[in-house]
Amino acid sequence: MIRKTFHIQNKSNEPIHIDLRHREDAHESPTVIIVHGFKGFKNWGFFPDLADRLTLAGYVTITPNFSRNGIGYDYNTFEHLDKFAENTHSHEMEDLQLIIDQIKEEKIGKRVIDIERLALLGHSRGGGTAILKAAELEEDIKCLVTWAAVSTFFRYSDQQIKQWEKKGFIEIENGRTKQMMRMNKTYWDDLNKNKKLFNIEKAAENLVNPSLFIHGQNDETVSFKDGELLHEKCGAYVKRLELIEKAGHTFGIPHPLEKPTEEYLTAVELTEHFLDNYLNVL
Repeated sequence: MIRKTFHIQNKSNEPIHIDLRHREDAHESPTVIIVHGFKGFKNWGFFPDLADRLTLAGYVTITPNFSRNGIGYDYNTFEHLDKFAENTHSHEMEDLQLIIDQIKEEKIGKRVIDIERLALLGHSRGGGTAILKAAELEEDIKCLVTWAAVSTFFRYSDQQIKQWEKKGFIEIENGRTKQMMRMNKTYWDDLNKNKKLFNIEKAAENLVNPSLFIHGQNDETVSFKDGELLHEKCGAYVKRLELIEKAGHTFGIPHPLEKPTEEYLTAVELTEHFLDNYLNVL
């Protein structure tokens, strides 16, 4: 397996760091872009292992860090909390679009990637982002998989909203690093400005390509009812909901990954089978 790490620059001249994995014999292979969520990053927990497993199964995998996710050059530390504070959904959507554009223009993965067989796989908030982009780009994104996806980005309490209005920011503790991570009001303003554009339920209704929704029944962060709702709303003819018993939000995987759990391996197996059936076909 070959792994390349590089970065591209977005229109704000910020780096989007990317891992590209493929087998040595890869040629015009189906490709999966793995989209991280809130406080996520490409080296977090199961992402490297998931990318490795999908690559060994015959897929090219692309795991990016969104430019304002706060991660530094060691790819594991939130060094750029100022960037994190300024992040918005619009900015992440633009980053994801740039990655897709560069793949389609063969600036990423030339001769290795089949640009006609692209899939998105998003976790948590990244699942919502993936749904929005898959619905928008039905000609480019041929398959969608979500893990523990949110059904709405409007997940903030009245107290948090009041604090945004009063102080211009809120702070959320990172349970792993204990850092207080600021989110500026520009994030909230961006959400409200783009309510229709960021309507995940409506985007699910507009999906046309095969879509798989995986959720843990014991998800403590995003209820499995979000997964049920997204599956119910999904307009694709081929759609599937898989609820994994005893699985939490990260399917039992901490950061760093120590040992794969049964719940995580079930999610991987379900994902591989779905991609084999609906993406890895000519």
